[in-house]
Amino acid sequence: MENLITGQLAIFNQLYKQMDETYHQYAKKLGISDTTLWLLYSLYESDVSYTQRELCSVWHYPPQTIHSSLKSLEKQQLLRLDPVPGNRKNKKIVLTSKGEQVMQSIVSRLVMAEQNAFQALNTKDQETLLNLTKKYADSLHSEIQKLLPSSED
Repeated sequence: MENLITGQLAIFNQLYKQMDETYHQYAKKLGISDTTLWLLYSLYESDVSYTQRELCSVWHYPPQTIHSSLKSLEKQQLLRLDPVPGNRKNKKIVLTSKGEQVMQSIVSRLVMAEQNAFQALNTKDQETLLNLTKKYADSLHSEIQKLLPSSED
């Protein structure tokens, strides 16, 4: 039984890496980093401006990775970082008009491809995919947390 589960997990992880590679190749063909792709994707998907801290929290990005990518995009004049009133360390991410155009050209096509792929599944399969993926991700997180030393040590 353990070999069956191990084999199934290997297949699951290979599929995950296949999807990750698909996104990587898309970013590479467009001449941007994976982090830049996901940062623009995050901004595309949100109706409100993120702060750096919120972006890291919601999308599970390491702060230093996001900081580096934001600085690069800021140098390219694709975004600016506006201070949050009362908190000089935290800044809102605001796309410039050039950044908005770049985001739309890169991310809107990607989202359309994702939507087409997702709609290839029937409604029940879509719900099942989301429910089971969330359940597995939450359970995996819980199990991995058990392996880590507690912060009290």
